[in-house]
Amino acid sequence: MRSAKWSLASLMVLAILIPLTMLAQTGFDKVSPFGYRGQASGIKVIVDTEPAAWQGKSKFIPLVIFVGSEGAQSITLNQAAFTLTDPSGKVLPMAPYDVIKDKKNYGDFNVANDYTFIKKTIEAGPDAQSFNGLGYQPGLVCFYPNVGPGGQSMIRDTAELRPNAFGMFLAYFANPVPKAKGTYKLTYTDPATKGVVTVPFEIKWR
Repeated sequence: MRSAKWSLASLMVLAILIPLTMLAQTGFDKVSPFGYRGQASGIKVIVDTEPAAWQGKSKFIPLVIFVGSEGAQSITLNQAAFTLTDPSGKVLPMAPYDVIKDKKNYGDFNVANDYTFIKKTIEAGPDAQSFNGLGYQPGLVCFYPNVGPGGQSMIRDTAELRPNAFGMFLAYFANPVPKAKGTYKLTYTDPATKGVVTVPFEIKWR
């Protein structure tokens, strides 16, 4: 009986240590099958890569970004606050809407499809549930209008995320190497405090 108790205790320790070991080995903090987390100084950022997984050969990578503020002050969100580092180390700014809406590059129709996909599979999924205890701030920013039915049609390129709240939005970054393998990094730099949150992640290309 005593040996059985020791075995159970050993299994419980392993159950705790194995996820920590996996995190140390991969450098990824996963919150869902496609969601990756980074946090610092009361700011939490989650990147969901599921829309990107289908766009490996496209010129641009769509990412769903969640940002939450657990601090006492609001934080500023705008396009310039976010950059993507690809596996080769190239740092990429968020793509301008005028470039994305051009059919030769990506196109409004594909953007609308991405919004539909997000609403069906991501909006109320485990990524959002990682912000339990924070209020949801809808329509936080809109860098890429949705031309689909009922979509947000106006650009809102700067917003203040209030304390104890979170929001989400769609972002596009250039895809210079199709289906590149390795670690990507999304970096958020708070324009006011210069605080930095980095989210390492991979894209499971399909």
